[in-house]
Amino acid sequence: MNNLGKISFVVYDNDGKIVKVGFCADFDFQHQPLGSGEHILAGIGNSVSHKVVDGKIINKTQEEIEADKLLELKPIPNEQQPAIITNKQYQSILSRLGQLEKGE
Repeated sequence: MNNLGKISFVVYDNDGKIVKVGFCADFDFQHQPLGSGEHILAGIGNSVSHKVVDGKIINKTQEEIEADKLLELKPIPNEQQPAIITNKQYQSILSRLGQLEKGE
C-alpha cells in the first residue's frame, strides 16, 4: 500500500547551515539529491532563522541572524565597482582613444 504523506525537510552543510528546504513524498525522502558535505533532516526550518546542531533544527540567536546579514552585505572594493558614465562621456573616451591610436 502506498502512503502518499508529505515530509518537510531541510538540507544542511557540515557547519549546520541550512542550504535548502523543501518537501517530498515520504517514500522519496531518502532519495533527495545531496551535494558533497550535505545532509538531510526531516523537519521545518529556514536559512534565515534556523540552523542544525547535533541533528536538530534550532533557532539562531538574534546575534547570529544579524551577523549573517552583515556577511551578505560585504562592500564591493572600489576598484571592482561598476563605472557609471554618460553616453557623452563614453563618446569622449572613444574619441580620445582614437586620437591616441593615431599618435595625436
